[in-house]
Order: sequence, then C-alpha cells, then structure tokens
Amino acid sequence: MKISEKTAIGIYLDSTADAVDVSLMKTDGLDILTEPVSLSRPYPEELKQRILSLKYPQDYTDTPFFKELSQTITQMCVEAVRDLLAQHPNDQELPDVIGFSGQNLHQKKQENLVVTLGNADILANTFQCPVVDRFIRSDLKAGGTGGPLFPVFLEARTRKLDKPLGVVLLRGITTVTAIGSVGELQSFDVAIGILLLDRWMQKRAGLDMDYDGQFGARGQINDRLLNRLLKHPFLNQSPPKTVSIDDFNDLWEQLQGLSPADGAATITAFVAHSIRKAQDFLKIQPTQWILAGGGSYNPTLVRQIKNKLNEPVHLADEYGWDKSTFGAQGYAFLAVRTLMGLPVLFPETTGVPSAMPAGLIHYPSNMNR
Repeated sequence: MKISEKTAIGIYLDSTADAVDVSLMKTDGLDILTEPVSLSRPYPEELKQRILSLKYPQDYTDTPFFKELSQTITQMCVEAVRDLLAQHPNDQELPDVIGFSGQNLHQKKQENLVVTLGNADILANTFQCPVVDRFIRSDLKAGGTGGPLFPVFLEARTRKLDKPLGVVLLRGITTVTAIGSVGELQSFDVAIGILLLDRWMQKRAGLDMDYDGQFGARGQINDRLLNRLLKHPFLNQSPPKTVSIDDFNDLWEQLQGLSPADGAATITAFVAHSIRKAQDFLKIQPTQWILAGGGSYNPTLVRQIKNKLNEPVHLADEYGWDKSTFGAQGYAFLAVRTLMGLPVLFPETTGVPSAMPAGLIHYPSNMNR
C-alpha cells in the first residue's frame, strides 16, 4: 500500500486491568502528524477482579465464561472509542484503522502461547474499518520474544529530540528503549514493574495503587530482601527478552511478612534498581532519559530512578505528551505501519531474524479489501 496519511485509533488494555485507554492520531506510519488525543475509562472493580482471578487463563479459552468476558471487554472498548470521538468533534470521521492490544492474560515464549480477551472482528464491523491485533502472536511465530513492540513508535515520538536517548515505560512491565543518533533501536523488558506494586497495595492496603508514592516514601526498604530480588535470573539475562508475569511469581512470595509500607518501599526500590541494572545491557548509552507510563506519576519511584541513572531524567509531560496513554498511542501507530507493510519487529527489539511487519488485519465483513 502507498504511504499516506491515516486517521488511526489505538486501544490499549494494560496488564494491571485498570482501564481501557484509547488514543487518536493522524500518522503515515513514519511520522506522527498530529498530537494524539486520548482518554481512559477505568474498569469496573467487579470486572477487574474477574480478570485478575484467572489463575490459568489458557484453561478457559473455549468456555462460555471466557467468551462472555471477552464480549464485555470489547463493548467497553467500543464505548470508549465513541466517547473519544464525541469529545473531539473535528475528528469524528470514522477511523481508517484501529490498533488493538486485547486484554493480555497469559504469555509464554517457551510455549509460543498468548491468551487474550477481546474481539477485533466486532470492532471492525462496528467502526467499519480494518482492525489490527495479534502483534505479540505474530512476533512469537516469527521467532521473537513477544515484545517490546513500541520502539519504532518511540523513535517517531522523539524524532526532534537530541540523541542518544533512553525512554523508560513504567507500566505493569518496565521496558527500556535506547534510540541512537541515526534512529538505531535497542529495547527490552527490564522486569515486572507497577503491576507488582499495584497488586501489593490491593492485597495489603486495600488501595488500587500507591497513590503519590506515599507508602513507598514512608516505608523502610528491606535491603537484604532487595538484594535477593535483584538476583532474579531475568535481570541478569541478556536481551532481547520479554517478561512473562509468571516468571516473577516468586517475588510475591518473598515479600510476604513485610508491612504494607515496607513492602511498597522495597518494591519501589526494586523497580528503580532494575532500571539501573538494565543499563549494563545497552549497546546505545543514552545521554538523557524520559520516563513515561502510569508509574511516572509516582514521585517516590521517579526520585529513586533519577538517583540511579547517571544522565538527566525528564518526565514525558515536560514535552507535552500524555504520558499515561503511550500504549494506546503506540498501537494506533503500529496499526498504520502494518497497513502500509512497514516493519514493526526488529532483531534488536524483539529478537526476530530481520525487520518485519506484525499483526493480523481484520476487515469489516462488507469491506472490499
């Protein structure tokens, strides 16, 4: 397909099952042509708990329960997209393409397995446009690790900034991306991130998260336990690499016995130290860093990361970016690249043999392809 401007919407469902994030932008898959507009819609608590309660989600995929849950999530996505379009009447034309993450429940490279909630065909027929999903599955099928998927989006987002540059996405999983002076990319998952902290706060303090980093700020870091956590095999594994949440189940067990505040302080320190440790694997050494994702709203975590990194550290909102909806923005951008046949996966990001597109395109049932 000829490279051309497209109106794209991204739908992102975080591993923490907190919210549906949607974002709209114009892009040709090379450059971001308009500043993305975004919104988030929180999951109802009952729905969130149903998702998080799925211990072995691969066992549920053919059940009525799983299909009903998938339908519910898809309808939430439809309503969120409609809300976004209603809030921005100048962009109310139907999108040219939608990028859809789905609700990722389980991912195992060793088993070439991804279990995801959400129905892309319903989205395609509702909005009468192609919908691209299954990015992770196509990467695993091609021999990749399953992510990270957003480095090429981050390169476009930071096109006008001085390089070399590092971007840390502080989401359920912490990811680091290094961008060289002529667009070279290296990216990998660092470790489990905000997901562990959020689950700790939910279980031990009855809160959705450590708001403003208050628990982490007043708690005492358990240095002995922190040193043990930092010896986790994943942290010492050479990239390319992608986190499977199951890889870190043992961390949860080791934290038991700490007070809510001390646990939050120790987890916060673990996230910051893991980012510092990730620098040892970077072939591109950034001269400055940008922090984005929901974790960048936690001032205690941000302060600790700044103390651990040797170069200047900035927050994404210093550049006017909506730092909490990077996932949705990224999927909008990737969807256009897939539609154009442009590469999304790279040897230095997901570990595929060569640069290649990704994702499965779902067309509306009445559309001529």
